[in-house]
Order: sequence, then C-alpha cells, then structure tokens
Amino acid sequence: MLFLLQRCSHTFNLSKLMAGSTSKAAQDLTAVMETTMQTLQSKFQNLSDQIIAKVDEMGTRIDDLEKNVADLMTQAEMEDKNETKQVYADFEERTSLSKL
Repeated sequence: MLFLLQRCSHTFNLSKLMAGSTSKAAQDLTAVMETTMQTLQSKFQNLSDQIIAKVDEMGTRIDDLEKNVADLMTQAEMEDKNETKQVYADFEERTSLSKL
C-alpha cells in the first residue's frame, strides 16, 4: 500500500509533468497533492503499526493460553495418577482384609 501511495505521489507531482511551467496554481496544486499523499502515507503507516502491535499482543496471549492449558493438563495427569494409586491401594487393602 505504501508503494502505491509513493507511486501516486510521484505520478501526481505536477511540477515534473509541467516542466518549465511556473504558474502559481500549478505550484499550489502540487503542494496540496504532495501534502495529501504524505498525510495518507502517514495514516496508513500508523494503521499498519497498530495492526502489527495487535497481532503481536494476540500472539503473546495465545502463547500464555497454550502454557496454561499445558499446565492444566499436567496437573490433571498428576491428579489422575494419584486417584489411580488410591484406587489400587483401596483394592489391595480390601483384598488383603478379605483373605483374613
């Protein structure tokens, strides 16, 4: 997009198109067009910077979310192992008591 704006700025540079013409109107129009193109370029650059910042922020949030999910999965696995051990211990205790 910036390339397009720069290209338009060069295309609309009336002072180059009207080589040798020194009319005040042509100079004024050239100045207005150049100012307008610079303003548009600046606005597009600001929008581009904002989008990049938001994408970076989203990437950080996704990384945090992935870490939290991994932590929860690890915690769930540990709880599952503890429950399995407890069930096994209860089973062992019942079977050893029933043998008495």
